[in-house]
Amino acid sequence: MPPLAASLPIMLATEDRPPVQPPPWFWRLLAGIDAGALAAIAVLAWFAVHARLLREPWWAKFNLAAAPLFGERVFYMGPGRATVAGAALLFILYTLLGVLFAFLAGNRSPLRAFLLAALWMTCWHFFAHSHFWPRLDPYALPYFLWPATAPAHAAAAVLLARFPSRLHRLRALAAPELLSAPPPAAPPEPDPLPPAEVPRAPAKESPDSARPWSADC
Repeated sequence: MPPLAASLPIMLATEDRPPVQPPPWFWRLLAGIDAGALAAIAVLAWFAVHARLLREPWWAKFNLAAAPLFGERVFYMGPGRATVAGAALLFILYTLLGVLFAFLAGNRSPLRAFLLAALWMTCWHFFAHSHFWPRLDPYALPYFLWPATAPAHAAAAVLLARFPSRLHRLRALAAPELLSAPPPAAPPEPDPLPPAEVPRAPAKESPDSARPWSADC
């Protein structure tokens, strides 16, 4: 089955007109979801690993993320509905961060994309520490201190820096000529003009040469 991005222009085609490419924001949205989803998976994986390093249940942070839905019961619940709900909320949250980053990043070089992703996740790190984690539950902040969140956000920044390459790849799936077509040839240089010939002035005839020769000479 061909990928969705490759078949989309075909689905948009009609008998009367050629295939119509989706707008640029569509590819930016797909690339943002691609990069953000992988960053979200990395964050969730680190939260589980960090909980085990502290000898806590691996689902502790996931249950706590579901506190707006289940209240204080999350502190007594084992792996189950709260775990799935909290992991889903965190996954959606970090995927949305990737989508927002996609509309800020633009077509940048890998280094500049990484620097912007690091700045983006640093801003989120301090914002979440001050406003987001305390809003989950009054007792949530000790579970999301910097040893738990800083490595996760650093990994997310590295994965979000893949956005420019993913954007180019998704566009190439719908337009393969972007990858296979050679660069446009430079226009041929015009042939150099031959040096202009300077017209020579006619030689002046001396009075003697203009005089006809007489037969007596």
